[in-house]
Amino acid sequence: MEHKQKEEYDELGYTLIRDFLPDDVYKHIVDVICNGEFEEISQTREERYKRWETSDNKYFPSPDEVYIANFWGSHEVSNHPDVRRVFELYIKPIMDVITDGTAGLFRHQATRYHNNGKDFLRTHYDDYMGHSGYILYLQKEDWKYDWGGLLMVDHDYIIPEINSMVVIDHKRKNPHCVTPVNYWAKENRNTLTGFCIKRGEDLPKTWTSRDDYAVY
Repeated sequence: MEHKQKEEYDELGYTLIRDFLPDDVYKHIVDVICNGEFEEISQTREERYKRWETSDNKYFPSPDEVYIANFWGSHEVSNHPDVRRVFELYIKPIMDVITDGTAGLFRHQATRYHNNGKDFLRTHYDDYMGHSGYILYLQKEDWKYDWGGLLMVDHDYIIPEINSMVVIDHKRKNPHCVTPVNYWAKENRNTLTGFCIKRGEDLPKTWTSRDDYAVY
C-alpha cells in the first residue's frame, strides 16, 4: 500500500487499492467464490433510520423510511481455507497499517449481488459492526458504468473493479450503499467483506446474527 492511500484513508475515511492480489492468487479466489453455494438474505429494519437520524445530511434517508437490503451470503466461501490464507497474507497486513496496528478480530463474509436488479443495500452506517472494514471485489469482467452494483460513499461512487479493495473507516460514519446490479450486467457482483474491532474489544452482538460469516 502506498503512503498516499493511507493519507487518503485518514482524510476521506476510505481508500481504493488497485491490483491488490497477485494474478494467480486472484484468479483462484475468484473461482472459489464463483463456485461456492450462497443463500439469499433479505433484511427489513423498521426503526433503523430513526436510530440513525442525521439531521445535518439532507441526502440520508429520513427517520420515517424503512431500511431494506437483499443479497446472498456463503458460509462455505467465508470459511474456505484459501480465503483465510488470502486474508492472513494480503489483507491483514494492509489493515494493520491502516489502523496503526490496533486491528483485532475480523468478521468476514462472502457476499453476492445477483445481476437481476433485485439485490442491493440501502444507505446505512456500519459503525456498529466495527471501527474499520474492507471490501475485496472478485470479478472476472471489467465492470461497466451502467451495470449497477456501485458502492456509493457519501457523494462518491466506486465501481467494482477487477482485483481492487476498498478500505473504509467506519468510525467516521460515512453513509454508504450498494446500488442494484442491473440485469444486463455480464456477471454477478462478488465480494469478500470484512469488519474489524480493536484488540481486546468484545465481539459485537451483530457478529452473531447470521451464520454466513467467519471470525478470525
